[in-house]
Amino acid sequence: MNHKVIHSPIQSPTLALDIGCGTGIITDLLGSKFPKAEVYGLDLSPVPELHTHPSNVKFLQGNALTQQPHDWAPADSLSKEGGFDLIFSRLLVCGMSDWPAFIRTEFNLLKSGGWAEIHDVDWVWFNTSGENISDRWPWWCRVRDAGHELGLDFECASHAAERMREAGFVDVQVSKYRWPFGGQWESSPEMREMGEYSASAMPELTWHMIERLMKGKGAGDEDIADMRGQMKKDFAPEEGKHWDFYVTVGRKP
Repeated sequence: MNHKVIHSPIQSPTLALDIGCGTGIITDLLGSKFPKAEVYGLDLSPVPELHTHPSNVKFLQGNALTQQPHDWAPADSLSKEGGFDLIFSRLLVCGMSDWPAFIRTEFNLLKSGGWAEIHDVDWVWFNTSGENISDRWPWWCRVRDAGHELGLDFECASHAAERMREAGFVDVQVSKYRWPFGGQWESSPEMREMGEYSASAMPELTWHMIERLMKGKGAGDEDIADMRGQMKKDFAPEEGKHWDFYVTVGRKP
């Protein structure tokens, strides 16, 4: 992203929230970028103690979709009931079951003039000509349909702008980035590293996703093994193979 993580045109927030913060890496970035702000990372699971964090960063455990801020533990860590200047999220595609409700929640948690920023990816693969190739993958069509029945939206990234506007956001802006699947053909070191990471990490992630979603549809071990084999073949690195990563920002009036 041209070395730019935060896309919102916000200069000096006083209260920021990173939803689905994982290890806290973006929460730490927010804390360093905005040293005068109170910065909170929220996740369903405790943040692992992997390293020290900026002094203005704190972590909470809870669910932004189903709980109020005073329910996030430890509840007394949050000094204000909402009123955030900036709410950030990244790659909730496999964990968010109601995107319209989530974006309305972000709107309600922001103060007037505050910004929401959503970084996510569509699980749609393209070839070098921009042709959708994943619609021809039977295993993926089955996994995608099973996820849809649970409320997952594997095209949440490209839907974010419309959902933001429906929730009341203004000044909605979208930046789209190509995410390569295989790096040896890329011209820059950053894109080569990203492509190589995707080609190695995504099959492992999707290996588990297939079992979790398809077991619920009654798929047996042999069927799941066959789908995994198809997935590994379709995920093979290939020049031009990519998916699209979207950064969508919007302001609460």
